[in-house]
Amino acid sequence: MICIIALIIFGVLGIFSARHRIIAKEALDCVLRRITLRKCETGLDKRLKAQITGRLMKGYPRTGRQVYKHFELISWFFTILLVLSIIFSAQGLYFFAKYGNCNGLNSDKFCIFDPLNSLGGDDFSSEVCIDPSLVSEKELSFAGSIEGHPSIGSKDAAVTVIEFGCFSCPNTAIVEPVVRNILEEFTDKILFVYVDFPLKHHDYAYEASLAAECIWNNQPELYWDYHINIFENQATLSQEVFLTIASEVGADIESLNKCLANEESKSHVDEDFQSGIDSNVYGTPTFFVNEESLVGAVSYKELKKLIEDQLKE
Repeated sequence: MICIIALIIFGVLGIFSARHRIIAKEALDCVLRRITLRKCETGLDKRLKAQITGRLMKGYPRTGRQVYKHFELISWFFTILLVLSIIFSAQGLYFFAKYGNCNGLNSDKFCIFDPLNSLGGDDFSSEVCIDPSLVSEKELSFAGSIEGHPSIGSKDAAVTVIEFGCFSCPNTAIVEPVVRNILEEFTDKILFVYVDFPLKHHDYAYEASLAAECIWNNQPELYWDYHINIFENQATLSQEVFLTIASEVGADIESLNKCLANEESKSHVDEDFQSGIDSNVYGTPTFFVNEESLVGAVSYKELKKLIEDQLKE
C-alpha cells in the first residue's frame, strides 16, 4: 500500500510542482485499483519499491534485502500508522476548536496545539500554575464568601463566576482576555468576583495582591484598571512597578503606601488565600461558576458554555 503514502506526499508536493502532480495522479490510479482488488498498472508501486530499497542497498545491504523481501508488509504498517495519525490529529483539532484543549473538556494532559505549553518549568502544567503542597483528592467546592472582594456585574445575577487568581501566574494572565470577553457578553447576567490566591513560589505574587487589595479598599473605581495593568506588566513586576501603575491609573500614592504597610491589609490577602485552601483550590486560575468548577486557563467557548448552561437552570 505504498501508493497511499505516495498519494498524500506527492499530492502535497504537486501543489507546487507539475512533475509531482503526474506522480500523484499515478498514485491515485494505483490506490483506486488496489481498493477494488485490481493490480496497479502504472508500475508506480514497483518503481518506488526499487528506488527505496536500491538506496538502502548502497549503504545497508542486509537491511535493504530485508526491506525488499517484506516491502508490502512494511508498506501496510506505515499506511496504518498514517491513517491513525490523521484520525487522531483530526480529533485533536476538533477538541481544540470546541474546548480549547486537544484532549477534550477539562483535560490537563499535554496538548501540542496548546500555546501554554511553551511556558515550561516545573511549576506549570499545560493550563494551571500549581502549588504541589495544596494538591489533594478533595473536590473543589467554594467555601468562602463573596462579600468584600472585587466584583463587577449584577448583584442580583443568577450566575456568580468566582476566579481565584495569582497576579504572577502566567496562566492567570493568559485567561484575562477571556474573562474580559465574558464580561462584555454577559454584563447584566452574571456577577464576576476576583479572589486573590498568591502562590508562594511566584515572585511578587503576594505583593501584587496586597497592592491590588489596597486599591480596592481605598479607591475601588480604579481597581479594574489597576488589575488589568498588573497583568499586562507581569513580566516586570516589582515594588516600583506597582507604584508606577498606581500613579498611572490615578491612585493616591500616599494612601497606597500607608495601606501597604498596614497589617490589616495583609490580613485581608491572607484571608483570601485561606478561603482558597478551604475551597480545595490548588492552583490558578480556578473558576467557580455557581456550583461548578473549572481549573486552568479555560477557553472562551468552555467558560461561555458553562455560564449558558447555568443560566438555563
